[in-house]
Amino acid sequence: MECCQLNPPEVRFCRTCGRLLHSQGTLRNPEKGWEYEVIDVLVQGGMSTTYRVYNPQVHRLAVLKEINADLSRKAKARELFMREAQALQALQHPGIPKFYDFFCTDEHYSLVMELIHGPTLEQIQPVDVGQAVGWMLEACEILSYLHERGVIHRDIKPANLILRHSPRQIVLIDFGAVKEVGSAPGTRIATPGYGAPEQNQGRPCLQSDIYGIGTTLVYLLTRQPPTHFYNPRARSLMGLEETGIPSALIPIILSATALDPHQRPQSCQELMTALQPFRD
Repeated sequence: MECCQLNPPEVRFCRTCGRLLHSQGTLRNPEKGWEYEVIDVLVQGGMSTTYRVYNPQVHRLAVLKEINADLSRKAKARELFMREAQALQALQHPGIPKFYDFFCTDEHYSLVMELIHGPTLEQIQPVDVGQAVGWMLEACEILSYLHERGVIHRDIKPANLILRHSPRQIVLIDFGAVKEVGSAPGTRIATPGYGAPEQNQGRPCLQSDIYGIGTTLVYLLTRQPPTHFYNPRARSLMGLEETGIPSALIPIILSATALDPHQRPQSCQELMTALQPFRD
């Protein structure tokens, strides 16, 4: 289009017609006839690659997550990926990305969801206690919604919590590890330092997500990974008193990260009640 040629080279979308000017390729949903033009790579992981894409049919930016080619041939990897798509499709909450599309071809398994604008809590600069606790209360509200529906996230950590620019609120991402309450023991999924011990045995429970809230709070208040404070002999976090964390908050963190899930708060609401006095 002639109008597209009039844009400066650094512009991604035509200022006249809105067309994407620079694409790294196109993925297609053959059933809907929708096209997703790849703008750039957001995350390259061991199991999947996440792209920022543009759908010209509905004029929408989105996130497209694609299972890596070598894993797409493995039944377990496909099962986890489809479980993520089914979970997102069934959930509707402002703190969870909206589901847009899911499609399979001979070469690709692709999940398309809402693009959340904002930094992850891993990228945020140091914050005060009130702000950190406020964000964890928001995360607990999202988890309460999941837990009421029998869904365990299994991967609560700073990198999976985004502070949305507008409206300014916490959004929980990456549902690739979700599991239903009461399902048979299975895949061992746990991010070192953040994942609860029972996840390493393939036996997650609702309190596993509460453990992740506790370890994430430790990171936010110390800017150190929780492994820095974990004592393998005591099998608990130690040395938090020397970090500047308020002394009254430490027992709550230790309770949330207790080795035995039965010794942790038994619901997000219980943890929220304990954390509320420390909020701004």
